[in-house]
Amino acid sequence: MRSLLSLGKYWAIEPDTFNNLEALVSKDAPVLENTRTVRIQNGVAVIPVSGVITGRMDFLTYVLGGTALDILAKDFRTALENSNIRAIILDFDSPGGIAVGPAEMADMIFNARGSKPIISYVGRNCCSAAYWLASAADKIVVHPAALLGSIGVVTAVPIQEQPDESGTKCYEIVSSNAKAKRPDPRTEDGIKTIKAELDALEAQFIGSVAKFRNISEEKIRNDFGKGAAMIGHEALQCSMADELGSFESVLASLTVTSKNERNITMDKTKTDTPAAPEITASYIQSQYPEVAKAIADEAYNKGMADGNKTAEESYNKGVLAERERILAIEKIAMPGHEDLIEKAKADGSVTAETVAMQMVMAEKKRGISHLANLQTAEKELPPIPEAPAPTASKQIDSEAPLEDRAKAEWNKSADLRREFANEFEDYLAYKQAEENGSVKIYSTRK
Repeated sequence: MRSLLSLGKYWAIEPDTFNNLEALVSKDAPVLENTRTVRIQNGVAVIPVSGVITGRMDFLTYVLGGTALDILAKDFRTALENSNIRAIILDFDSPGGIAVGPAEMADMIFNARGSKPIISYVGRNCCSAAYWLASAADKIVVHPAALLGSIGVVTAVPIQEQPDESGTKCYEIVSSNAKAKRPDPRTEDGIKTIKAELDALEAQFIGSVAKFRNISEEKIRNDFGKGAAMIGHEALQCSMADELGSFESVLASLTVTSKNERNITMDKTKTDTPAAPEITASYIQSQYPEVAKAIADEAYNKGMADGNKTAEESYNKGVLAERERILAIEKIAMPGHEDLIEKAKADGSVTAETVAMQMVMAEKKRGISHLANLQTAEKELPPIPEAPAPTASKQIDSEAPLEDRAKAEWNKSADLRREFANEFEDYLAYKQAEENGSVKIYSTRK
């Protein structure tokens, strides 16, 4: 099939995505009325931003999946205007996408700040155009093992050097005053023209992130990876994200806030402090771990000063520390790494941060191995049988029914059968979509 790069001129997307062509929300969570993707959990709207980001929902987006900006804008606006929604989580798992379009959507998110809490959560991947959108929220919470960043713009300019399989070669002739309309990447002037357009888009990208994050453009250019993606804790250190966390912790914090807001609405005399029965040791430990640690340290120091620290207390403190280490490892656990997690829990010297790095490296190796297996499997596929050769003089009747014309084209072209994996029904569906105007093909040949 044609390269996805030919479907849009400029892209802000991770390069590996072109070689390796929803969220943690409960499947039982109801879908918000008049939206396509928004699910509701405890009064919080969860909007997934996953897969390749495109401008509008079209045939390829529908088949291949991804996020269309026109659908995302409609869903976001609906959740924002719904009085029953207390907060919004933008749940990112996207390598990026088209670079012309995210600016408008990002401005919509940024301008909605203050109406209700808007949190961007990154559980796995939030790069390029996806980070452009995520940076517009009130706050970015990232999983320790997630990747985000990759700020920059890329394009591909195909050049036809030899005739195609049919023996023809396509030429594009540009009017005299529009030479920059089709810059030639084989020339220095052509590369300069293309880079000027890319740099202009990148400047808009960086300027938006600087405005949304209240960070200087110089810091973004120097400290935000220079086009590379960063792992969670690295992103936090350079201010690319605001805090580390999990989807459940973000949802829990917004749920607690929503409960407090309801209490204030029902009784103006109440403060925003949770009711006494809710403030338990577990609540403090989960919501304010630093306070819990300070209390534990104070109690420990006082026990030492008074001489009342017993061997049993020392044992209990060690048990608590080991429990916290194991819980931290379980918190960042990802499917497919069960053996690694079990070994880490058994080894008292292994920290959660070490496990996170090991999982990232394993995921990278797994991706490389999977791609190699796919390439090997593709080579081992049996060849598609050739259809009987049509008679040399027989022409396809343009007035014949669509199915008859499609069948004639199918029998005539072995390349066509190979492209659609010898599935005529898939090709017929494609021809129907093309005739209905749902598919448009633009020549990329020079």
